[in-house]
Amino acid sequence: MAEQDVLYTKEDNIGIITLNRAEKLNALTHEMLRSINSIIEDIKKDGKVRAVILTGNGRAFSAGTDISGEVPQTAEVEINLMKEKTSTEYRQSIWFFNSIPKPVICAINGAAVGIAAEFSLHCDIRIAAESARWGQVFVLRGMTPDTGAGTYLLPRIVGLSKACELVFSGDIIDAQEMLRIGLVSKVVPDAELMPTAIAMAKKLTRGAPLAVQMAKQLMYRGLEQTMEAHQEAARYCFQLSCKTEDVQEGIVSFFEKREPRWKGK
Repeated sequence: MAEQDVLYTKEDNIGIITLNRAEKLNALTHEMLRSINSIIEDIKKDGKVRAVILTGNGRAFSAGTDISGEVPQTAEVEINLMKEKTSTEYRQSIWFFNSIPKPVICAINGAAVGIAAEFSLHCDIRIAAESARWGQVFVLRGMTPDTGAGTYLLPRIVGLSKACELVFSGDIIDAQEMLRIGLVSKVVPDAELMPTAIAMAKKLTRGAPLAVQMAKQLMYRGLEQTMEAHQEAARYCFQLSCKTEDVQEGIVSFFEKREPRWKGK
C-alpha cells in the first residue's frame, strides 16, 4: 500500500516524511508520489509543524524511480500545464518540497540517485550519513534531470562547472565529496543522521514562523527575479514582518532576556 510506502510522523513541531519501501531501496512509484503530495498539503495547513525532515528507511534514501512498473512522468504532466501557471506556481508544483513554506531538511542515508537526487535539491538543507551516495544518473538512461532541479538548482548550489560535470557524467559521488563541493551541510555517522537532522530542525524553528516563511519565499523567488524586483519584494516583506505581533514579541523577549513565545501572526 502506498500509505505504508511513505510514512509521516510528528516529533514535537517537526514533521518527518520517511520513504518506507526498503525492500525496493525506496524506489518511487506513482502511488508514492501521490502520497507525498497529500502529506505536503497536510503540512502546509498544519500550523503546529514548523520544520520538515525527508529521509528513507533501510540502506538507501531512494534508488530513484521504480522502472519495473509504470514510470512516473512527473515533468511531462506538469509541462502540459506550464503555460497556465506563473513561474513560482510552476516551480512549486514540480519541486515538491520546495513548495512547503517551512524549512525542509533532507537526511540522506545510502544511495540517492535519479529523482531522489532531485528530491534532495528540492529541500532547503541537506545532511548526509557516511553511507550516502548521490548521483544525477539521468543521462546514463538517455534522459535529462526530470524535475529540472539538477539543471537549475544544482549549479546554484555547487557552481556551474561542477554541476556540469555531475550531470553530464552521471557520476555517483560519496558523502565526503558531497560535503567538499557544498552539496550537503554536514556528514555524520549513520546512527547520528536523524538525531542530527532533528537537532538542526529544532534550531530552524527558533525564529518567528512568518519571518522564516517570508525569508524562504524571498530566497526562491529571488532565483526568478531581477535584482530590482527582488529588492522591492524584500522591502515589502520587511515592512510586513514589522507589523506582526511576533516582531513585538521578539523585541520584548530580547529585553526581558527570555525565549520568545511566537504566535505566528
